[in-house]
Amino acid sequence: MRRMILAGLLLATPALADSSALLARGNAWRALDEFGAALRDYDQALREAPGRADLLAERALTLHRLGELEAARTTLAAAIAAAGPRDPVPFTARAGLALLARRDAAAEQDLAEALRRAPADGRALALQTLLAARRGLAPAPDPATMEQLRHAFGPWLDV
Repeated sequence: MRRMILAGLLLATPALADSSALLARGNAWRALDEFGAALRDYDQALREAPGRADLLAERALTLHRLGELEAARTTLAAAIAAAGPRDPVPFTARAGLALLARRDAAAEQDLAEALRRAPADGRALALQTLLAARRGLAPAPDPATMEQLRHAFGPWLDV
């Protein structure tokens, strides 16, 4: 039901030109597994704000979900290169992909960098909790948080 409501709202939304609004809409499309629509919004946003690290990182996550792994790696590398000193998103994205691949040590390094840049970043904190749960140091994130992480990184993300 929630997915139907979200899809209806997205379809009813007028054309957006603001890159932040396009980022949010692209993320919503990705949460609905509508990867083509998400990429269109990220690409439009990047035309408005070329080289914006968070847009590049979210685009890379979407490419990864589509199985375009080399394009995802290249785009994520561009996101990391473009990141400002307070921008955690590219490092959080790379950490999430590392956790998907069960490369926990690499994820730990990227999470440390993301949280150094933005200590209250919700996605980085959720991934840090997931990593701690994998190591038996904390309980798993709550089901709602796990659902959000799976929408961002892939349905196969687990403890």
